[in-house]
Amino acid sequence: MIRRLALVAFAAAGLAACSAKLPEGVDEDALAQAVGRQIGSPSTCVMIADAQGRLAWRAGGYITCARELPSCEGGQTTAEAVLKANLGKPARFLSCASPAAAANTVGWAVGPVPTSPGKPGRQLTYVAVMEGDKALPGREIGERVERAFEKAGF
Repeated sequence: MIRRLALVAFAAAGLAACSAKLPEGVDEDALAQAVGRQIGSPSTCVMIADAQGRLAWRAGGYITCARELPSCEGGQTTAEAVLKANLGKPARFLSCASPAAAANTVGWAVGPVPTSPGKPGRQLTYVAVMEGDKALPGREIGERVERAFEKAGF
């Protein structure tokens, strides 16, 4: 068990070394707090990737972000798969019922990270997803997470 945990920690450290970083001037703590206030819940995952698909930031645990959820277009998918499939594409917002429980829904928001006036374009893409009985619709998730990005300095 300890050996397995050590391997997982080593792999995570290796992946972090290859990952992208948030742009200069973006406050990671402010971003985490703003996302938490806007759409935070145990079922929320927000990921930001650069134009090459390298993860620059994630809110939500690995398990939360890696779980299979309804794509709202037929089939199942993960936040990472949605993010990589939408790099550099226009924003999309989806919502649908979740088979996890009768009252559960899934909301997806994916698109370019908006750039505030006077800031350089950064070619970043985000995905935000919520699942549960209190999950917001995709369009509402998008509006809230984009406000959080602005507060963090994007």
